[in-house]
Amino acid sequence: MTNESIPIAGSKAGISAPQGTASRTRVLLHGPIVLTLLRLGPPNIVVNVVLIAVTASVDAHFIGRFGPNALAGISLVFPLIMLMQQVANSSMGGAIAAAVARAIGAGRHGDASALVIHGFIIAAGMAAIFALVLLIGGPTIYRLIGGSGEVLAAALEYSNALFAGSLAYWMLSTFTSVVRGAGHALVLAVVYLAAEALHIVLVPVLMFGIGPLPALGITGAGVATVSSFTASSLVLAWYIASGRTSVEMSFRDVRLTRRLFVEILRVGVPMSLQPSLNNVGLAFLTGFVGSLGAAQLAGFGVAARLEYILYPLTFGIDAGLLAIVGTNLGAGNYARVVRASWIAAGLAGLVTGCIGLFGVIAPGTWASLFTDSAEVSTLAAQYLIVIGLTYPFLGAGLTLASAFQAAGRPEWAVVGITGRVSVVIVGGWIAVHLVGSGLPGLALVAGSGLVVYGAILMIAFRAGVWRTTASPADIQPS
Repeated sequence: MTNESIPIAGSKAGISAPQGTASRTRVLLHGPIVLTLLRLGPPNIVVNVVLIAVTASVDAHFIGRFGPNALAGISLVFPLIMLMQQVANSSMGGAIAAAVARAIGAGRHGDASALVIHGFIIAAGMAAIFALVLLIGGPTIYRLIGGSGEVLAAALEYSNALFAGSLAYWMLSTFTSVVRGAGHALVLAVVYLAAEALHIVLVPVLMFGIGPLPALGITGAGVATVSSFTASSLVLAWYIASGRTSVEMSFRDVRLTRRLFVEILRVGVPMSLQPSLNNVGLAFLTGFVGSLGAAQLAGFGVAARLEYILYPLTFGIDAGLLAIVGTNLGAGNYARVVRASWIAAGLAGLVTGCIGLFGVIAPGTWASLFTDSAEVSTLAAQYLIVIGLTYPFLGAGLTLASAFQAAGRPEWAVVGITGRVSVVIVGGWIAVHLVGSGLPGLALVAGSGLVVYGAILMIAFRAGVWRTTASPADIQPS
């Protein structure tokens, strides 16, 4: 591999990747690690914040005008939307991004291009599963989690509009992952911000009507979201097809192979367990706190919101690391894989540690953003003072989980989150039913879970298990 061009596997002699894409690949292979992570990080943070926070907040803002029942209804839908987003963007999408990055690093540009089509097919299948489950089983699901009457009606109206358009979201996730794996993070931020501007305009127009357009009510918010996802998908599809990345998107001459499906699914399926297990742990922890009383639950809810900030921030580092690790693993630069992973884990630990330190030093400042109750603020402070000290382990753990994902070894991320959830379930039961230690005791349990999570991934990565068996990057086309 020279400094002038990146050879395209399976292409005619003399054909090389576009100079712009070659330079981006060289940055991933040879550029300063910290600067590369900082360059890739902010655009990916923008993508994640827009995807998770802004879109949901805009919908909630306008739907809230229909009253508290409507707002309560869409609140039932948000956890399922979050689950789909996490599976599509971080789990399955991360597997696609990692596979593309490994192929680019190995000079297998034919595989990188074919992975787009394979990822597209997998995404279509996953979209069909989510759509069928929620469109058919939605009424039962929302009743089981507390929906009835007008609340249930609002939940179904919003849910049906969104999940009927599941394909738009999964396509967006697939194209996003391909562009991310190729190291083009900035274009993602631009596309997502433009799409969100479109979403903000469409929501009130479709919900309340304008001119000849009828008022669609809550359904309009769902249609607006699907429309903005569709627009983003079309732009990113054009960007990939135009040859601006190291991959091509074309159904011509693409042969569907089991090898490439396996390369994505063997990582994406196990990684999909991570958000599910994390939600199980959160549900148990919430249940333990809820048994202490309403005030303790309110204090916990206020304190736990600080942790939610950590995920989009670390995602920026994680997504950049995924591109670096995948590309260098494909190129056989194992020493750079190790160095980049530890540097990224250190940066993530520093960022999350600073936020945790804020929670320890000024818990009242954080609590005042959500409540005027002195009792709730005091309880939130008791929780933050303990768990804030363990936030560096969460940041480092999340980042190393991405390194394992990029290396094609997702089982260690699952082992880590299983350790965290086990500590929460067993420790929480002991704290509530045997010790009676109250909210500070549960904070200690939750913090111990974060320490265990981070420690498992750090020990496993230090032991080098990410390369103990042949990864998909080592599998050459047959």
